[in-house]
Amino acid sequence: MGMEMKGAPLFARVVVNLPEVPEDRLFDYLLPEELAETALPGARLLVPFGGRKAEAVLWEISTDSEYRDREDLRPVLAVLDGEPLLSGFQLSLIDWMARRFFCRRCDLLRLFFPPGLKIKTTKCWQRLAPVEEIGAFLSTLPLPEETYRAFLEKVAEAGSPVSLPELTKEEVQLLNLLVEAGFVKTGWFPEKPAVKFKTVKFYSLAKAVPLSSGDGETRKLTEKQKKVYHYLQEQAGRPVPGPEILTATGVTAYVLAALVKKGVVECSLQEVPRDPFACFPEEAPVPTPARVSLNPDQAAALDRILQALDRPEPAGFLLEGVTGSGKTEIYLRVIEEVLKRGKNAFYLVPEIALTPQTVARVRARFGETVAVFHSGLGQGERFDEWWRVKRGEARVVVGARSALFVPLANPGLIILDEEHEYTYKQEETPRYHARDVAREICQRVNGLLLLGSATPSLESYRAAETGELTRVTLPQRVLGRPLPEIVLVDLREEFKARRFSVLSPVLREAITACLDRGEQVILLLNRRGYATFIICRECGHVLKCSACDVTLTYHRRPNLLLCHYCDSRQKPPETCPQCRSHNIRYVGRGTQRLEEELNQVYPGARVVRMDLDTTGRKGSHEKIYRELCKGKIDILVGTQMVAKGLDLPNVTLVGIVNADVALNLPDFRAAERTYQLLTQAAGRAGRGEKPGMVVIQTFNPGHYSIAALRNNDAEGFYSRELLYREAGRYPPFTGLIRLVFSGIDPKAVMAAAQVLTGAIKEKIKEKMTGGVPGRDGWEEEVIGPQPAVIEKVQNRYRWHTLIKTANLDFYAGFLPQLIAGYQRKTRQKVRVIVDENPYSML
Repeated sequence: MGMEMKGAPLFARVVVNLPEVPEDRLFDYLLPEELAETALPGARLLVPFGGRKAEAVLWEISTDSEYRDREDLRPVLAVLDGEPLLSGFQLSLIDWMARRFFCRRCDLLRLFFPPGLKIKTTKCWQRLAPVEEIGAFLSTLPLPEETYRAFLEKVAEAGSPVSLPELTKEEVQLLNLLVEAGFVKTGWFPEKPAVKFKTVKFYSLAKAVPLSSGDGETRKLTEKQKKVYHYLQEQAGRPVPGPEILTATGVTAYVLAALVKKGVVECSLQEVPRDPFACFPEEAPVPTPARVSLNPDQAAALDRILQALDRPEPAGFLLEGVTGSGKTEIYLRVIEEVLKRGKNAFYLVPEIALTPQTVARVRARFGETVAVFHSGLGQGERFDEWWRVKRGEARVVVGARSALFVPLANPGLIILDEEHEYTYKQEETPRYHARDVAREICQRVNGLLLLGSATPSLESYRAAETGELTRVTLPQRVLGRPLPEIVLVDLREEFKARRFSVLSPVLREAITACLDRGEQVILLLNRRGYATFIICRECGHVLKCSACDVTLTYHRRPNLLLCHYCDSRQKPPETCPQCRSHNIRYVGRGTQRLEEELNQVYPGARVVRMDLDTTGRKGSHEKIYRELCKGKIDILVGTQMVAKGLDLPNVTLVGIVNADVALNLPDFRAAERTYQLLTQAAGRAGRGEKPGMVVIQTFNPGHYSIAALRNNDAEGFYSRELLYREAGRYPPFTGLIRLVFSGIDPKAVMAAAQVLTGAIKEKIKEKMTGGVPGRDGWEEEVIGPQPAVIEKVQNRYRWHTLIKTANLDFYAGFLPQLIAGYQRKTRQKVRVIVDENPYSML
């Protein structure tokens, strides 16, 4: 029931879903009596905003308004939903996320809405009088006949609201005259949604009668029509989708239409859900739903986790298990127990690891109760899956970070597999981390949070040390299989010996031996393209993107220089743009160049590349996986996506072509990311009965992140890295806020960075007791402002400021308002991004 109070005016407090609204605030509208019954919090409304109509979400209904001139408030125009799209729980979660991640509620709405549903409005016009009457009016005006005749043709098409066409200056004047005279009205109207339910025509016999009736009258059906008639008779009254009939009988749609017209066949439109699993390979081995026996480590871990399920408070676990230790089976057993208790479960996987294998294994165990949700699906497929969950038809949601926001009722469990993956952090607004949101949801519903990884994030590792999470371990691979042998190749020695090939002799021999045994190889090189940059050997000029402060990467296919930040493309030059020399050199190696060299060295091997360039199309990742499963790929070359989610028993060799790519980035997480990536990649080798081997090529064999992998010393790595983080006041020992200022005018960007950073420092001084740093636990550190590491991206100059703090709530209380006020004052010439716990410092 909506809120209804006789006599007292009602006010709708709404979030207007428009990006132009600078501040995160609620707007008040009058709620007409006729809408009060259907207007419920969480429903979408159509409201006037400025000079147009806009979509809004009803946050609350009140009998009071903060506006003094209440009679000037405009009314809500319409309720757009029969039932609210958002629950009260979700509205409250959005409130928390907006404050926690320094964003507006309207930024968050698209996470919670079904895809393609957002209302867009367009300027429309509608004719209110007959064309003849309008023509008579126009003929009285001092205008050439051809002018108003052409305009009248356009007016004639506007019997119902249609988009306003492009008009000449004279036609605009005519339109204004018609509006003043009451012949035409204009306004902003909602467009049709981009996605809707898919419907298919179903056919069935109108009545079961023979072709010749008893009175001798013969039905005049053609042979093709009789063929359809008999086919439908065989279906025993089952409505049959049109495409099935066409395939089975070989007729055309015209035949079906003729039967409907004769009254022999009835046609009805039925909603048909799109299949989100259609792109997954049918030939890939699908795990059987049979339960496997747990080893002692698995049984102990499961028992400890299940003990928390029946406690009336939230619980969090870190499941730390080496690669191949059987974490997935633990996840599935916990999901089973949650479902038995009448609750539902989220199973989140990093986008890059959301393989057909993962989805197939969950579906094999839980069948049609599984919904899948990730960006690899089409909008229509995600739309249908969202509604399946909303209707309660699915109880287990498998997907990437965005799956966390589908409307799953009564969640009792959230699993984050490979919880260390940076892809759980969204790098665009709203910049949330799925782990933080999952923890908040579990706190609110007394749910169980289960984080799993062979290489936990330092945040989770530290949380387990302090007791915030309970740590359970799986120290051995299933069936006692050994971890792969680790071999380090010192590239410094290779260069001394004048061996410059991308493949060292050790790695080359290992590949040869592996191929001779009929086994498969995975090679990791975390750089796309053919060459990382182009340099003139005469003047030293390096080709850079004109819009970004980065070098251009050469891609041999399609023979272009690409910017990996703005996607600009240009042909490689034949001469140096600076000195016109022909002495141009392609420097560095990417996955394309590695693929080329492998084809030269191993001409008989089937080499396939997996990176962003080869997996852009829908289903391409699944196709490569299918080929791997069927043994049609001997060597898989790729970026970090080859290190995640692949469980292939015939892969016995993993080669890390250059382990130093991530290690040399100017980022305090560089060592952690290197350790995690190398460990995960190494874990792809030897997962079956055959032993595995990992060859790591590096210029830094003594670095502690690489040495920890070689010595299987995870504890040593985490202990050392935590010491460095604590000394430098970095997460997990303090919070980080990064402000990034960008704009077309470099002076305006610098001024915004200096003004806003100065205002933040003043706020800190006001808050600190007596202005003394360190008192009452305040140890704020503001670094900057200064130019960003990459000073220009997409023609926007960039500065940044870094804040180290243990008091995020303090900044949430003033920072968004401070930035919005400055942007209003300067007319938003500079864009300001606030990134809490940033994962990129570039």
